[in-house]
Amino acid sequence: MSNHAFTGRTRPYTDIGIRRIPCSRCGAPSTQQWQVCSNGNRYIGICDACDLALNKLVLEFMRVPNREVLLKVYEMEMATQ
Repeated sequence: MSNHAFTGRTRPYTDIGIRRIPCSRCGAPSTQQWQVCSNGNRYIGICDACDLALNKLVLEFMRVPNREVLLKVYEMEMATQ
């Protein structure tokens, strides 16, 4: 498998390091990170707003029955950090 097409890094970002890179989607400061199998398991930075949108998308895709509640709880947890 070739490395040239992958984005991100192979090791997780530190708390300080993640804030130094822009969100992979919108360019805002990153606060979270995602690891995607099809991206060579690379970690990519993502901002809070895009992280919430991505979580919502995944919960809907997986048809999680209580996804609205789970997303609201996650959003409240993020607000206290």
